[in-house]
Amino acid sequence: MNILISDSWLREFIETKATPEQIRESLSLCSQSVEKITKVGRDFVYDIEITTNRPDCLSVYGLARELAAILPRVGFQAKLKGVPVATLNKVTRSLPLQVKINNQNLCPRFTSLIFDNVQIKPSPDLVAKRIENSGIRSLNNVIDISNYLMLELGQPMHTFDYDKISGAKMILREAREGEEIETLDGQKRPLPEGTIVIEDGKGRVIDLCGIMGGKNSEVDESTKRVLLFVQTYDPVRIRRTCQALSFRTEAASRFEKGVDPEGVGLAMKRATLLFKEWCGARVASHLTDIYPHPPKEKKISFSQEKLNSMVGVEIKISVVKEILENLGFTTKAKTKNTLKVTVPHWRADDIDIPEDLVEEVARIYGYHNLPNALPPLTSLNQTKNPVFAWEDKIKNALKFWGFTETLTYSLVSQEMLLMADLKTKDHLKIANPLTKTLVYLRTTLIPSLLQILANNATEESIKIFEMANIYPPQGKDQLPDERMKLSIAASGEQFFQLKGIAEALLPELGIADYEFSEANISLPMLDKTKVTQILVNGQSVGVLGGINQEILDRFGIKSLVTVLDLELGPLLKSASGHKKYLPASKYPPIIEDLSFEFPARTLVGPVIQSVKEVSSLIKKVDLIDSYENTRTFRIAYQSLDKNLTDKEIKPLREKIIKRLSARFQAQVKGVL
Repeated sequence: MNILISDSWLREFIETKATPEQIRESLSLCSQSVEKITKVGRDFVYDIEITTNRPDCLSVYGLARELAAILPRVGFQAKLKGVPVATLNKVTRSLPLQVKINNQNLCPRFTSLIFDNVQIKPSPDLVAKRIENSGIRSLNNVIDISNYLMLELGQPMHTFDYDKISGAKMILREAREGEEIETLDGQKRPLPEGTIVIEDGKGRVIDLCGIMGGKNSEVDESTKRVLLFVQTYDPVRIRRTCQALSFRTEAASRFEKGVDPEGVGLAMKRATLLFKEWCGARVASHLTDIYPHPPKEKKISFSQEKLNSMVGVEIKISVVKEILENLGFTTKAKTKNTLKVTVPHWRADDIDIPEDLVEEVARIYGYHNLPNALPPLTSLNQTKNPVFAWEDKIKNALKFWGFTETLTYSLVSQEMLLMADLKTKDHLKIANPLTKTLVYLRTTLIPSLLQILANNATEESIKIFEMANIYPPQGKDQLPDERMKLSIAASGEQFFQLKGIAEALLPELGIADYEFSEANISLPMLDKTKVTQILVNGQSVGVLGGINQEILDRFGIKSLVTVLDLELGPLLKSASGHKKYLPASKYPPIIEDLSFEFPARTLVGPVIQSVKEVSSLIKKVDLIDSYENTRTFRIAYQSLDKNLTDKEIKPLREKIIKRLSARFQAQVKGVL
């Protein structure tokens, strides 16, 4: 938010010889950014951008407080002046005012004072000029007081014509459904339910609190008695109302950022002085001050060691003490290098932890005074996480094998979980999701891949993969277990093709000890008759299987789908980049095909492994044909030392036949 502030007004509260340009440079360097300076007559106007976390700077006095701490650090003497105020004495005859607040959370502090003998007239020229230089139109002395002090002290306030408040009664409450108000700008505005409003004794809504007053209680030329109203509101309610009405005022822009309730008293005393000086008014009531829950002082421990470790330069504790006290903090030494710091009330919403105090010291000390240091060179010698290299290797391999990488959301919908036969109770639900559909952290990548296949249905086979984290829950009040998965999906008859991908991928990772076995684990999505488990060094690292037809129908997928689902964590623990050298034989192999009939559902993997175990001369065993329960294997025999003969191969063949017969009840069908 930007504000416009006159230089002459600023100098009413800070005594300094710094020029406007020097003030601009110093304030921009250590606090709020001055975007430009404009000369208006004999005065200068600063256009200042105020950061959201500093509502205390949305005022002339707040900026003067900042400059009183900043200017001495950059070589200019500066002294903060006090705010002229009136003393609130008891009155002998008090005009009545009944105030009721239905919900104290709506209005943490409520103060009011009545003035009579009020003379409505134009404001002094200097006042009118300053207000208009700040972008607000000068109307009359009473209304200008509220705008002037909003700019000067950052405290919005409102004035009512006391005689227009029926029954001298004010009830602060939430708006009801269907209510509306005509505001001071002549617009009729429907009131969103829950909006903070004030009604009078007749039930008329006379104020859209924190935003704009009602037309029915405005101060005009005939006003003789004025009710001044200074208060704070729940900032969330004010912002919500502004958003709902698409209507924002200078007052609302301050209230929605949070107004200091401790500053209300100062604003009321300052307003009383101006009513006397500008309007010839006198106080005609006791001060109403409803403030049931004043905030407690905030105290923070602050150590020089923490400061120096964070800013990278040694700053003396005496300098720290001076900077903080110039900013309005009070300090008390706990030890030689530790302070007990009390936060001033106008910074209570902004300063919470020691790191906040470090930031205060650093900015006033000057970020430009902190050394520029490159990271130590030792950090350049850190080795790259090998996992990333393996991930790149896997992705490149799959790319060259004809697969397309996909990227999907880590969040899934309840509908997608139900379509995949997954239970929502087994997934973590996000408390504040960005959309109504993506609310659960996924525990598998497969439903996301199925959705992609469904969205890209063609007659041709689609082959895709995704490498990403899944998030299984670990129990109440615990973060999920982040695990990296590689999931590959292919449409059409692709079971053996994906099995071949697994058999090619594992050696690429330097894994030789692997096998396929009957699955003792399964996903609800997989057809139990078409699933096998992949073991590496005896540990399960994933499954290969076909998707259940019912689930394919739910996703609207017409063709069969096979998936290869791998756990990258345990898989990469077994991966090795070291290659084992095996000399090539100069003698040709003897190749023969053996056909066997096996009992139903005999796994081929253990059969091949059994054949390889017969002799070191058996270099390669491949399944080359399969019909019903008959399997044909191509076996390569080879020696590094000599040419093999049929006579040497015969006992190996007989041993293979005998072993498969004993282990798998296989019957030999032929030898080629």
